[in-house]
Amino acid sequence: MAQAPYQPFLEVTPVGDATVVRFTRRTILDSQAIEAVGEHLLQLVSKGGRKFVLNFARVESLTSAMLGKLVTLYRRVEAAEGHLVFCKVDPFLMQIFKVCDVPQLIQIYGEEAEALEHV
Repeated sequence: MAQAPYQPFLEVTPVGDATVVRFTRRTILDSQAIEAVGEHLLQLVSKGGRKFVLNFARVESLTSAMLGKLVTLYRRVEAAEGHLVFCKVDPFLMQIFKVCDVPQLIQIYGEEAEALEHV
């Protein structure tokens, strides 16, 4: 059986009534991989998910295309009356998020457990 295209990049785990998504790669640069990851994230919302924690512990940097996918995910979650938070964002990635005003849209927590309390 072939692996889904997003599987090498994401670990998706239900935790209570929330869904925790952990990125498994430092970067996602390939446009096909970005599309696959973005589509999978949107499918989680389409399947009824409403509370999401994205854990960036392993991520060093993002492309603008991947950042666009995250903003699209935020908008889709908000439209579904859900909640999306980020956690475990390293200092370099946080600077990228700040330049792009991500913290204005999405709450960012230090630890996954803290994020789960606020989702």
